Order: sequence, then C-alpha cells, then structure tokens
Amino acid sequence: MARQPTEIEALRRHLTYRWISWGIVPLLVCALVVGVLALWGVDGPVEGKQQTRLAFEIVLGVSAAVFLAGFYIDGHWTGSQRLARRIFREAGGDEDRNPASWAQSTAHRTALQEQADIALNSIRASADAITLMGSAIGLVAIVTVIMGLPSVHALQILVLGLAYQFFVFSRHHYYIRIAEAALDGQLLPSNKDEDDGDKSRRASSAGR
Repeated sequence: MARQPTEIEALRRHLTYRWISWGIVPLLVCALVVGVLALWGVDGPVEGKQQTRLAFEIVLGVSAAVFLAGFYIDGHWTGSQRLARRIFREAGGDEDRNPASWAQSTAHRTALQEQADIALNSIRASADAITLMGSAIGLVAIVTVIMGLPSVHALQILVLGLAYQFFVFSRHHYYIRIAEAALDGQLLPSNKDEDDGDKSRRASSAGR
C-alpha cells in the first residue's frame, strides 16, 4: 500500500511528459512547417476541383484511420477486464471461484498487489504508442500542403490532430483509476457465473 502514492505520482509524470513531448510538441512543429510551406506557396501535383476533393478525402481518411487505430489499440491494451484477468492469473487466482471472494484473503490480496506492474506497464506502453501515433496526423497535414491542397485543408487535419491529442489526454484519468485499483489489489475480473447469467438473461429476452 505504501508504494501506491509513489507509483501513481510517477505514472502521472510519465503520462504528462510523454503527452507534451511526444504529442503536443510534434503537432506544433508540424503546424509550423505547414505555415511555412503555405507562405511559400508550394505547387503540388494536385490540380482541379475534382482532384483536390479526392486527394483531401484520402488524407482525411488516413488521419481518421490513425485516430481509430489509436482508439482500438488503447482499448485492447488497457481494457480493465483484460488487465484484471492477467493479474488474477499471475497472482495464482482460482478461476473456479468468485474473484471477489478469492481476493478477500490477505495473502491473495497481497499477491494481486504484487502483480500491479502488469497494469502499469500496459498503461505506459499504450499511452506512449497512441501518443506517438498522433504525430502521424501532423505529418499528414504537411503532406496535404506539399500535394498542393489549400491551406484550409491542412488546417482541418491539424485540428483533427489536436482533437486526437485531447482524446489521449482524456484517457489519463482512466489510466490512473486502473492503476490505483491494481495497486490496491482491487482490479478483479468479473465473476464468470454472473457473466454467464447475464448472457442467459439477454438470450432469454431476445427470444421473447
């Protein structure tokens, strides 16, 4: 329990530093490059309204794909139930028992706390990955200008990049909650019997 404040504070610093240095700063650099290229009036290969529209759909699609990929990766790596199951298994949890009942033992709760690094490491890895991925959106904005698309299109891509970084930042509160639960030995998988009961009730309702 004594390690929790230190671990949580270290995690907060890690998340904030990575978000600023790997997310916001690269996006600002990309915005600066876009501004310089726009002032120079770079002539790209794209000409005409039809080509411009198609090219913008492509760059917007790439940016949106990065956004969705980040969303998927983070949900997969830091899903509470996935992390809880991993911690439960590594702590020697009895999968035939209700996890909450099993964790009432002091020894079992200590075993869960000792495996908290599983959650912390997954959180750091996911946060680092999705934050760095956001830089790709800034690079797409630069490519947009180089292709000869109007500066307003590049600006739209940059706004999307900023929205992506705010999405990353919004996940920090969730990360901290998961980390606190893991360090307290309270990050537990749902009861298998309850899950089976919920599925049966949903199937019964659907069949009516």
